[in-house]
Amino acid sequence: MGKEEFMLSMIKDIILESKLPVLLFSTNHMKSDYVERILTIHCDIPTKLLHQGFLKTDEWERLDKGASTLGDAPLYIHDSLDLPLNELAETARYCIRGTGASVIFIDCLQMIDFTKEDNNSSEKIAKIMYSLKQLACIINIPIVVGSLLSRGVEYREGFEGKQPQLGDLANSSYIEGLADVIMMVHRPEYYHIYKDEYGRDLYGLMEIFVKKNNLKPSGNFLLEYHQDTGVVCLRKNEVKSASKPVSLKNLNSDNKAVKWLIKDFDLDEELPF
Repeated sequence: MGKEEFMLSMIKDIILESKLPVLLFSTNHMKSDYVERILTIHCDIPTKLLHQGFLKTDEWERLDKGASTLGDAPLYIHDSLDLPLNELAETARYCIRGTGASVIFIDCLQMIDFTKEDNNSSEKIAKIMYSLKQLACIINIPIVVGSLLSRGVEYREGFEGKQPQLGDLANSSYIEGLADVIMMVHRPEYYHIYKDEYGRDLYGLMEIFVKKNNLKPSGNFLLEYHQDTGVVCLRKNEVKSASKPVSLKNLNSDNKAVKWLIKDFDLDEELPF
């Protein structure tokens, strides 16, 4: 569906636009694979052409400039095809102390190894989710985790039938209960659905369903998806807000009451008051 491209596009924006350090745990691919994919997304160059090594002059120039920018970006990748949970926790703490990582991404929940003796997949997912929730609270930064879906959607028919549901998550009850936000990726074009119920064109679009959000807003929205490069971005006709959100530390006004709350209750300064 493109969940990895969705995650990598988020990572690219965080490290290059927001300049915040990111730690990525890779359980499906080697470190070099993800660096290459982020580079193609950043430079908007088809992955196939990069593999072949035949690029136009302007593409080589874009690649060179993009590689220079990405080389200085605060991205840290830990690759392990059999990632023990205790190794994940230790690496996360070490990286945060050394780099000040602000967000952790894990590409696949089901590839995390809890114990060699635990063969019950439901118990394994429950323990991993609970441990990740504890870790996020302790280190006080968000952890974004990719998850596999069951094949149930393949056997459903109709426009809405092909849309992912919470029940499609493997061991969905444990994930749904402990996750703060659940977003599901859907590409109608993959199922040869090219128009929605209103007759709007769905070619090259990715739909994100916010199925759970502890901050209450939920629903769905559309993004552009370029399959050849892996770029996921806002649609060109998307209306952008005239004013951008500002964190408290960058606000000129005094806000004594808010600062008192932060100091007294040890709140995070990045909360959008």
